[in-house]
Amino acid sequence: MEPLIGLQLGAISFADEGVDVIDLLAEKAGVTALFVATQAFDRGVQGRQITGRPHPGHGPYDFDDDHWGGSYVTQHAEHYRGSVLQPYRAPDRDVEGYDVLASVIPKARERGLQTYSFVLENSHSGLTRYVPNWSKVLQVDAWGRSDSYACVRNPDYLAWWLSLVEDQVRHYELDGIMFGSERNGPLGNVLEDGGFARDGRPYCFCSHCVAAGERRGIDSRRAAEGYVKLYQLARGNDDSSFIRFLRLLLTYPEIIAWEQLWHEGYEELQKRLYGAVKFLAPDVQVGWHVWHHNTFSPLYRAEMDYTRIREYSDFVKPVMYNNCAGYRLHHHISAWRRSIFREIDEQTVYDLFRQSLGYDEAMPFDELPGRGLSTDYVRRETTRTLKEIDGQARVYPGLDVNVPTPSHVKQTGPDDIADSLTTALDAGADGVILSRKYSEMDLGNLEAVGSTLRHRASEAQQHSAQGRPS
Repeated sequence: MEPLIGLQLGAISFADEGVDVIDLLAEKAGVTALFVATQAFDRGVQGRQITGRPHPGHGPYDFDDDHWGGSYVTQHAEHYRGSVLQPYRAPDRDVEGYDVLASVIPKARERGLQTYSFVLENSHSGLTRYVPNWSKVLQVDAWGRSDSYACVRNPDYLAWWLSLVEDQVRHYELDGIMFGSERNGPLGNVLEDGGFARDGRPYCFCSHCVAAGERRGIDSRRAAEGYVKLYQLARGNDDSSFIRFLRLLLTYPEIIAWEQLWHEGYEELQKRLYGAVKFLAPDVQVGWHVWHHNTFSPLYRAEMDYTRIREYSDFVKPVMYNNCAGYRLHHHISAWRRSIFREIDEQTVYDLFRQSLGYDEAMPFDELPGRGLSTDYVRRETTRTLKEIDGQARVYPGLDVNVPTPSHVKQTGPDDIADSLTTALDAGADGVILSRKYSEMDLGNLEAVGSTLRHRASEAQQHSAQGRPS
């Protein structure tokens, strides 16, 4: 079977360059599947190139990027009955009223390309404040305050997502849906300072989560009390932070129990989405964008167990952005050190993490942003994922093509993407997904993808010819 060559792109790219850009992607990069961002408040998968970054060689040179987020397809209100959240079309000026799937699917089919809807749950941009009734589905933190993210157990929020995927599956001839969510449980959120664009507060103590905890015999008051003390510890400046962390876990075992409770709620959301799509359209593939934290955080890795995930997946896209990974991993390790490893130097923490996570990448910690991670990281992560999935779902590593980072950080070049593509496919991946979005991608890098694929195909033909009997 030929590998899937996917590429993520948003509605703005079709508005700027026309639907015939599909021809360019197929010819230059050998793309066989379009992962079209149809629901997102996150600027990472929608919108044009970030202001101040180099022009990618396509799209407008001068622009005002107006991004508000929401849905980029036509929605049908009858599917959303029973939830306080209703259809919300993106009011972005340049694509307002534009139905990206209606425009793309016929052209993609004509070209022989598959179309996947990429829906992203991220809401750390804060743009959900403009969505009517969104404040009624928010998480509650350990102090009893509403959090900025929605609660995965809130019935109205779950109903909204089920409505959204039903709406799309019933009205568009999709080949698949990819769901993404880049957030972790309360323990990771506190210890890792919440990651980029997050505030690090522990959650969720809403009535739905408290009730779920009680059904499991977890004392929600003790859990909240323990998390408040953990939050204070993680933001203190005293020594022996790791020992005090262990002491807190022994005193408040509810901390771990509440972390597991939150993650089970997230898994339940995924399972419901998978089952709903399969009920409505059994042939539509359902898969998951797996956050980059999966290769940074031992805690998150422990929770993202592919031997469980494979039971409700047709495919997974584990993020393996090796070029920008050095910058992101540097930030991640620094956050852990500030929280509970204050008495340990960053190099030691980094070496502990990389070895426990199963990749090499031995280098001075401060060189990480400038050097990035090697393609050996891509090989090891691809191999590990394939082993755990064990053939029960397809594995499409996400490879980074010009993900925006500061100028001192490793940037993607043609040789880099050619090497990571070759490494992923040689490791046995069923395909790859070029990420984050086309509007950021340099045409030279996309051409490198196409030339690499043609070279591999030519070599395969030669080997096949040599193996034929004369």
